[in-house]
Amino acid sequence: MRIKILTSVYSDLYGSDMGGRPGRKDHYRFSLLSLLKMTQADFICYTSERELDSLIEFFYTQHQISEDRLKFVVFDLSQNEYSQYINEVKNLDSIRTSDRCYEIQYSKFSWFKNEDKSYDYYFWFDAGLSHTGLIPDKYLSAEGYRGYYESTLFNQKFLDNLINYIGDKFLLVAKENSRNFWEGTVDPKFYTTYDNSVHVIGGFFGGKTELWDKVVSEFDKSVKMILPEQKRLFYEEHFMSLMYQNHKDWFKTLNFDIWWHEDNFKEGTKEFFQQNKSFYKILEELNE
Repeated sequence: MRIKILTSVYSDLYGSDMGGRPGRKDHYRFSLLSLLKMTQADFICYTSERELDSLIEFFYTQHQISEDRLKFVVFDLSQNEYSQYINEVKNLDSIRTSDRCYEIQYSKFSWFKNEDKSYDYYFWFDAGLSHTGLIPDKYLSAEGYRGYYESTLFNQKFLDNLINYIGDKFLLVAKENSRNFWEGTVDPKFYTTYDNSVHVIGGFFGGKTELWDKVVSEFDKSVKMILPEQKRLFYEEHFMSLMYQNHKDWFKTLNFDIWWHEDNFKEGTKEFFQQNKSFYKILEELNE
């Protein structure tokens, strides 16, 4: 069984016409190093020309990651397949102070079109998924600064159990969105039956290779239909949530209630965490 994980590292976009999270250089690198503990998966990482040499130095030279396991591909985000649709509705003043890059979000799907489909499974994982904001100290394994990002929860057992869990369905991760509201939706008219009780997240998703084409096609259709009509940008997660509600039979979900964990709030919160499932719990369960 061959598994491939797609990801990206663009850590210097904040303040640009693309938008992006500030101060993420070390975060993304040490977090991706943690994801590489899924040892039987190969990785492809999209990045910029500006960052390529330092990424090669960090992963290949400093940490001895094999080029066979981690391949870097330079990609100019301005050449994103959806750039025309994004640019027609993008407000540059707000984008330059935004911590989200729409070009990356939408590329999570279009980059799959570059694959030769020689692997049995493909997954997307955000390079920065492993960090102390999402994962409590008991699962952080390193010392010092890198200890904020290196987790023991991402490993081969986690990946094997994930594949066993989804079976012949496409994996989505969904956050409860009623009691603990997180995000709105695209216009309800695009839903077969409107439901905003869960919000699908873009941090990781995927499944068998043969399932990807219809998922990518549906995402593509939604972006090209909704952006020109609504004349505003939506996160990739809004389109994923729409897709999930309109095609539930395609998917199997991992569900959680809140992003936070018990280390975020020290006192008077035991009952709250007993009543709400933290994001890291889905990772923990897949390590059992």
